[in-house]
Amino acid sequence: MSPVSKTVCLAACGLALGLQSASAGAPLPNKHRQLQEAAAVVSFALPTRAAFRAQFVNNEDFTFNIDASKATTGNGGGSAQTLSAAQLPSLTGEKVAMVKLVLQPCGINLPHVHPRATEILYVIDAPAEGVLTAFVEENGGRTIENTIVTGEAAFFPQGLTHVQVNMGCAPATMIAALGSDDFGVQTITSAALKGLAAAEGLGEGLAAALGIAQDQLALLVGGFPDGPAIGAAECRQRCGLP
Repeated sequence: MSPVSKTVCLAACGLALGLQSASAGAPLPNKHRQLQEAAAVVSFALPTRAAFRAQFVNNEDFTFNIDASKATTGNGGGSAQTLSAAQLPSLTGEKVAMVKLVLQPCGINLPHVHPRATEILYVIDAPAEGVLTAFVEENGGRTIENTIVTGEAAFFPQGLTHVQVNMGCAPATMIAALGSDDFGVQTITSAALKGLAAAEGLGEGLAAALGIAQDQLALLVGGFPDGPAIGAAECRQRCGLP
């Protein structure tokens, strides 16, 4: 064996022995140890999909009565009924969910974000004035605004703030399809701004960002409605609503 070949062989053998001793109990480098632990968790927590579904022994475990489910009603502007993994555990990992949204006349589904899902909103039935929809791009981008009517749909990209408003004087019924079984919702006013205002040491900064005093900020966040909200006074007056 040539001197070069002998040197290469000795280096390879040394490396192999080092790896063997590490696997036999010597501490692994932190990165390797984290990879091993992650692999162990994944192999335990994520069996085959068939094995996961086998946990649900009743056929009815794969159905859900959304019309009979608990609704989020906000302050009277409508209702939202959700079908996600939280309501139907067999849906876990399937990357799909839905919401039945009903907006009363002039009702508004407050500006909000789904951090883990794109949404497609389909209008089942709405007044002729339709449903105003909009989403806002990242900083420096534009606002995409459309009015959709019965039979039409709009989509809202994942993570972008969006809103829906019933522009008519009759209820609007919609179905939202979302690309995650755990899509998440953060309402900008009643969650994001109110949460920041309540955080220790952030109230002054938030008030400054809005160009108001701290006592004005307290009044502002205290008056935020829960969604769906009843909507604009002008619309309600046009529709003869109190």
